[in-house]
Amino acid sequence: MDLYPVKAQFLSGEEVELRLDTDGHICEYAEVSIYHLNDLVYRQKVADFTGNILISVGKYDTTFAGYGASVTVCTGNTRILLETAFDVVENPKRSLRYGFLSDFTQDDADNGAVEWLNKCHINMVQYYDWSYRHDHLVADQEFYTDMMGKPISRKTVKDKIEKCAEHGMHSIAYGAIYAASKPFFEKHTNWALYNSCQKPFVFIDVFYIMNIAKDSPWRHHLIAEYRKAITKMGFAGIHMDTYGFPKTAYSHLEEKPELIRLDQEIPSLINQTREELAGANQDPYLIFNNVGNWPVYFTAAAKQDAVYIEVWNPYERYSHIAQLIDEARQLSGDQRPIILAAYLEPFRKDSRERAMNAARILTAAIVSNGAYHLLQGENQAVLTQGYYSDYTRLSEKDAAILRRCNDFMIRYLDLFYDEELRNVSMTHMGWDNYEYQCQSHPVSTYGEANKLWLTIREKELRKCLYFVNLCGCENDYWNKGKDTPIPQENIRIVVQVDSPVKGVYAASPDREAMQAQAIQYTDFESDKGAFIEFVLPRIGYWTVVWIDLQGENI
Repeated sequence: MDLYPVKAQFLSGEEVELRLDTDGHICEYAEVSIYHLNDLVYRQKVADFTGNILISVGKYDTTFAGYGASVTVCTGNTRILLETAFDVVENPKRSLRYGFLSDFTQDDADNGAVEWLNKCHINMVQYYDWSYRHDHLVADQEFYTDMMGKPISRKTVKDKIEKCAEHGMHSIAYGAIYAASKPFFEKHTNWALYNSCQKPFVFIDVFYIMNIAKDSPWRHHLIAEYRKAITKMGFAGIHMDTYGFPKTAYSHLEEKPELIRLDQEIPSLINQTREELAGANQDPYLIFNNVGNWPVYFTAAAKQDAVYIEVWNPYERYSHIAQLIDEARQLSGDQRPIILAAYLEPFRKDSRERAMNAARILTAAIVSNGAYHLLQGENQAVLTQGYYSDYTRLSEKDAAILRRCNDFMIRYLDLFYDEELRNVSMTHMGWDNYEYQCQSHPVSTYGEANKLWLTIREKELRKCLYFVNLCGCENDYWNKGKDTPIPQENIRIVVQVDSPVKGVYAASPDREAMQAQAIQYTDFESDKGAFIEFVLPRIGYWTVVWIDLQGENI
């Protein structure tokens, strides 16, 4: 059996529907419960049905919230618990979960990829290498091969765009900002960028790097190609890709070569693209790839819809993941989602078990710090490197595990992506800080191996503690395979509070049910003030604890 929302995301006031697939079982009844955090907000009972049904669970007028759906199906003497999640937003751009598609032959038209991404709540999909040429995006013919020799059906691309729209998913056209084919370069040699030896830049002997400067004809050509992708193919936006290198280059637009800094040109390119595409689509999605975090200091405030960072060495440790997210949040003024494209090579180079452990830990870390992880795409696949078409297919079991992590992320959206939550991990724990204490287990606030990684975020009436288990992990490199973390039990936590506590709750995707559990706690006072103490029974991979306060004086 299976349970999932009919759309990846719902708008405020929109009727929310869940699909229950029963695999042909005759069902006596199904009990449907909808939760917002720890509160039950909706319940109904559906009786006597067979096959697949749609269950309407109401309309929600919230501007931004995640919900958990639990359905208990009774078939004879058997009761089966099914869980999923959905979110409701006023503006879809406030929460962007990025996935990918890269297979576009005729045979891929109905390969189940869009349906799978919908079950994983992916609401923004990058169409990787869908185009005819990087300098001529929309093909003139139905069947063509791209610059890497990959066969593509234009109809398949368009059909997937339409199918994504039906599921509330936004299709984003891949379009490198400066790549061109050799024939195009040979016709426009003065449009290219040149190295300090005045030789043209060429990437993997295929892609010639073109001049994106404001006065370059290439910039105008590029934006025109982006516009065609939206108007002719129906894309909702553009993924503006880069390769990281070069960062400086010479322009040959004038008789004398002129040195330009790309980090000074890229922000205006993003802004100009936004302005010119607004006429083709009322509010196009625009994503720029900061490869290796460059040049995020200049682009984070540009007119784009997310701060998107492709993570490479030397950002190689778990602490670097938190660092990237915190810096991006500060640079963007918390005005847009943060997406980390962190590809996992253990799926190619290590055992599947160790690769899955690495994936579960990394996704938990990224989400706990308030960002989104680009890893999943196609039909039950993950990325292992920068060339998306060489993805790795997951087993049914492993795909279900990562899908459950996505369910957890959406169910507790309010705890992960509330802009009011401030990360205080490095200032409120350790040394002579008494605000947060773990009195039973080794804890790290920056992802050290063989410890519980604790991230702490808080706002006026809520304190959130995010535990990622690194106990038994031999290193803190995020792109290395990991042994299964050793479960930790009876974790004793002390938290200083300035207001009476309304409740303490914990939830985990590792448990049989994702429903929040109320945690018993005790109050006590010391010369440092008022505190609460509680014990977490167990931490497997990932556990979230939140403390809600009443807002009154103690």
